[in-house]
Amino acid sequence: MISRVPARTASLAFPLLHHGYRDKRSVCSRAPRKMTPGDKSGSPEVHRVPLRADRGLLHEEGACLPLRSRHGQCRACAEACPTGALTVDISAVSLSEGCIDCGRCTAACPTQALALPELLALADPPPMGTAVADATAAPVRVECRMVPSELLDAATVVVPCTGALTTGRLLAHAAAGRSVHVIDRGWCAGCEAGCSDRAPAHPAAAAVAAAAAWLGELAAPATVSLQREPLPLHLRPASLPPAPPPAAPIDRRRFFRAALEKPAGRDRPAATPMGGDGRAAYPADERHPSPERERQHDALSRLAAAQGQPVPAEFFPTLHADAKCCDRRMCIALCPTAALTAADDGTSAHLQFDPLRCIGCGTCERACPEGALALTPHGGTPAVQTLAVHRRLRCGDCGDAFTVSVDAEGTAPSVCPTCTKARRFIADARRQLFGAMN
Repeated sequence: MISRVPARTASLAFPLLHHGYRDKRSVCSRAPRKMTPGDKSGSPEVHRVPLRADRGLLHEEGACLPLRSRHGQCRACAEACPTGALTVDISAVSLSEGCIDCGRCTAACPTQALALPELLALADPPPMGTAVADATAAPVRVECRMVPSELLDAATVVVPCTGALTTGRLLAHAAAGRSVHVIDRGWCAGCEAGCSDRAPAHPAAAAVAAAAAWLGELAAPATVSLQREPLPLHLRPASLPPAPPPAAPIDRRRFFRAALEKPAGRDRPAATPMGGDGRAAYPADERHPSPERERQHDALSRLAAAQGQPVPAEFFPTLHADAKCCDRRMCIALCPTAALTAADDGTSAHLQFDPLRCIGCGTCERACPEGALALTPHGGTPAVQTLAVHRRLRCGDCGDAFTVSVDAEGTAPSVCPTCTKARRFIADARRQLFGAMN
């Protein structure tokens, strides 16, 4: 049983959605490139911009769920923000000066549309041949930036707030054979990035509990735990210290791109929302999987392989399509991670579902105009599944392929719905101009 794993973390089940639907024959029918965990070649380029010039928080508009659809319901970042600095609506994500760059919102975002350079610079541990922990290896210690540097070990991993840790990052260390100790100094209750006014739990408690549950299910030798090591309160800074300056390597491509986009003496124009109307017109074939989900799956795969067992079925969502599915492909257009695709060979269209990419958001289920989809966040398999098969014909008028809708008499039309409407319009116009024709 894996009932110990919180459902929220096991499947990254958050409310989401998107509005950038385009020609279903050009975009939606093209399956995305299959990538293995950690393979970034061929990935669409990520475009992140600062939400404020005086803050480090970066935003990828094309991946932000409320901006992807009028159905957007995700407010995970705003709910996680300890200072209430984030405001989310269907047209924009706004950040006030109250932001302290703690990173709590980045851990809560189901698609990692929010990021901090400090957290992006944290490299995952190098994978080992096996996930068997080395008894002589010291556990990885993780501390928040509030702890003075003179009190930290040289090998300590420092994050702006331990609430910015994700289950995937913790599991990555465990999969590399290292236990993880998240250090609790007893300062969270009064910290501006803490949880005294929200929940009594430690900010990292949910991520630690989920990682520990997965490790327990797989009987992994490494552990993840909260270690209480209190320090005197007078040592705590009054506010979160600023992040250290990034040491970015010189990148010729980035340098010349910046020179072209912002010539000397000119200011770069303010970024405008993709699509221009506040909603991200994000092509389906440019969407990318959730980095956190890929990190979790990569770690769980290595841990499970070391124990000679598969990744637990609890990690994979299941999706069912009933007979009402009519190949409108709204689910494909709105899926934020391209977990749904259509394989169209001209004679039949196959609605395909990839559980590895699915984050269990329920976007497809809520957006389906026919109510034909039913999502279960757990208990699936990693294999790509065909949910529905639709017969396709070639339109006698325009020559395009279209999905056949058989009428009550069992007769299939010879022209596509668009040409059928055009014929009806022409017939109505002729009647109005010339009267009924025999």
